[in-house]
Amino acid sequence: MRANSSQKSPLSIILIIAVVLLTISTVTFGVLYAQASYEIDTQKAAMVALQANIATEASHAAELTSNLTAARTNAQILAIQSAQLASEVKNKQQDLAAATAKAESTQEQLEQEKARLPAVPVRIQMRPSAMGRGLVAMFTNTSARHLSLLMESRNPTTEATKQLSLQVAPGLKVEIGYREGVQFASGDEVVLRSGGYEDLRYTVQ
Repeated sequence: MRANSSQKSPLSIILIIAVVLLTISTVTFGVLYAQASYEIDTQKAAMVALQANIATEASHAAELTSNLTAARTNAQILAIQSAQLASEVKNKQQDLAAATAKAESTQEQLEQEKARLPAVPVRIQMRPSAMGRGLVAMFTNTSARHLSLLMESRNPTTEATKQLSLQVAPGLKVEIGYREGVQFASGDEVVLRSGGYEDLRYTVQ
């Protein structure tokens, strides 16, 4: 009887083995659960980070779309302004061409009318100054009308010019020289102007 009591029964051994297996299974399940929970949390964190990245990229895409829309709008505005400017330039060119043509026509008409005008009816002669200061010009009115003249002299070397207004009665002459403030010299260019006549040009010899 004592020998039988000192030995464990097969049922006890089976129970012990079952308890051990249950313990191992519980620990293993706990480890697997913890690992699965960690992986799920890691995936959740990765998902949150991915969603944040997607939101950031979406914001960048929206900003790029807005910038592209603004750039297209600016390009359209610039294209419209460029077309308007090109139209204005074309109109200005047309206006300039028309004005140039009109000016050329007017100039041609003036030249034609001027060509039909008689020259200023004045005879120009030169004599030495009695005081020895240059030459004296003698302007003789060869017409039967009183003449109002504008005399302009120019020295081609010094570019000096002089203008005087003259009144010459029919058939008479007026002398202009040192006393009137003009000393004529050889090479001087003299122009006489009077309304209704073509300019009379004379070069002092």
